[in-house]
Amino acid sequence: MGPANIGTKKITACLPAGTLQELAGLETYFAAESHRAKSLPMARTDGLSRREAPARRSLWEKQKAELRRKGQLIDSRRALVIAALVKVIAQRGWERLDWTSVPGQTRGRWVGSPEGVWPETLTVELPVDLVATVFAGCLDVSRQATDELYKWHERNPRAHPNRPLRPRCSPAELADYRRLAGQVLTPGQIWRDAVRAGIDAAILARAGS
Repeated sequence: MGPANIGTKKITACLPAGTLQELAGLETYFAAESHRAKSLPMARTDGLSRREAPARRSLWEKQKAELRRKGQLIDSRRALVIAALVKVIAQRGWERLDWTSVPGQTRGRWVGSPEGVWPETLTVELPVDLVATVFAGCLDVSRQATDELYKWHERNPRAHPNRPLRPRCSPAELADYRRLAGQVLTPGQIWRDAVRAGIDAAILARAGS
């Protein structure tokens, strides 16, 4: 994955009920982490000239970004998601994927996505290389299933497979759709995994501090 200063991209994670309350319960931990960071030697500008101080602050911003990616500075909800997402990507072995050439299936609803409304959302700005790596990974995992799902929709142009009472297709076709949809991994699931993992890690870190 690329450097931490290559830009950001906004994502919205759709979350189960109670997640935002858990995040709110971590605000004091985030504040404590922010206070700890300010006390680190690399954050200090004491004794520096007017020319040196801005350069030190700029370097410190880059260093903080790296610390957040490494999970060594969890001073906000955004930092929590970034650190957890880096780990989720590593666990899935996606670090070496070519995220610079992700095709157009990066916006809107993914074919095979389940219907339903998640009761809570969290919008954060993430490093663009992490976001693109997630899209590349999901596309890699889901490519065969999504190709088959597009063909399924061509065979069943009037079907509504996510409406179980009125699917407008045969039981066999509906079963085939569900089989294929179960093989699709969406970025939304990765965002949820990262938020959950980040919360769990922050709770453990807080308990040990």
